[in-house]
Amino acid sequence: MTQLYAVCRPAEIAEVRHIQLANPLQAQLNGVFENQEAQFMAGIANEIAFTGDWIPDSEDVLFIQSLPEAQALLAAADQNAVALPVLDVANFQDQSVKGLFAVLGNGPNRRLLIQNFGPQQVLSNRFAFLYEGDVFRRLVEPAFSLDNKLVATVDAIGLVRFKSYSMLRRVLDMSPVFRDATDPELAAFCGHASLAIGDAAAFVAGADEGIRKHVLAITKTNVLGNHSVANIRAQAVAIGFPIAVNAGRIEIPADRKGAKALFSFLLNKVYLGPIDQQLFITNSNRPLA
Repeated sequence: MTQLYAVCRPAEIAEVRHIQLANPLQAQLNGVFENQEAQFMAGIANEIAFTGDWIPDSEDVLFIQSLPEAQALLAAADQNAVALPVLDVANFQDQSVKGLFAVLGNGPNRRLLIQNFGPQQVLSNRFAFLYEGDVFRRLVEPAFSLDNKLVATVDAIGLVRFKSYSMLRRVLDMSPVFRDATDPELAAFCGHASLAIGDAAAFVAGADEGIRKHVLAITKTNVLGNHSVANIRAQAVAIGFPIAVNAGRIEIPADRKGAKALFSFLLNKVYLGPIDQQLFITNSNRPLA
C-alpha cells in the first residue's frame, strides 16, 4: 500500500508527517504517482548536474547530490509510517505544509515522488461543493487536493532530480548547496585588489538576491584571481562590452543594473551574437560540447 507523507515547515527545519488514508485510497495513490512519475521523465534525454545557473530544456532533467533534507525525507520514509507524527488535518493552516510525497518501489528501486503543496489546495477553505445523495452539499470537512505533477524525485541513494529550482526550493531547503553571499563576503569582495567601488557600505546595504548570487559565483570561480584586469578589459573591448578601469582596477557601477551586467560579463554570461553582432546577457550557462 502506498503511504502519503507531508513535508511541513512550522519552523526552520522540515518535518515529515504521515497522512492517514483509507485502504482503498492507498491503493489508488500508487497509480496516481506512477503516472505523474512517467510524465515527469517523459522525453528526458539528458541528466545535468545543477550548478545554480542552468535552466533545463524540455529534454533535460537536473540533479543534485547530498542535499540534507532529501536524506532526511528518505530516513523518515524508512521508518514505520505509524511511528511518524500524524498530520493534524483539523488544524491544517497551522501545519505549514510545503509538499507531499509518496514512496514507491523497494531496495535500489525505492524512490520518493514529491509534489509541491500550496494553500489553494486546501479545499475546506473554499466554497467547495461535494456531490452526495444525488445532490450537492457544501464541503465543510477538512479536505485538500493533490497536485497534478511532480516537482522532484529522490532515488534510493539520495539523488534529487528536478526541473525547476524555484519550485524545488518551496519544498526543500537548498541553502546547504546553494546560497547567497553574506554581508562579510560582500565587504571582502569590495576590497578585492582588482576592483574599485565608490561606497562599499552602500553596495553591501543595497545588494539584492541577484547581486549576492553573482558575487558568490565570482568568488567561487576565482575569475578575478585567474585573470588580470588587463586581460579582462581586453576581452570586454573585443566584444564591445563597456567596462571602466581606473588605476588598474575595474570600477563596479553604482547602479544595480550596471553592476549586474558587469558581474554577468565576469561569469561568461555576456556574449556577442554571431549574426547581428548584438550583445546579449544569458541567465544560464551550458557548454556547447
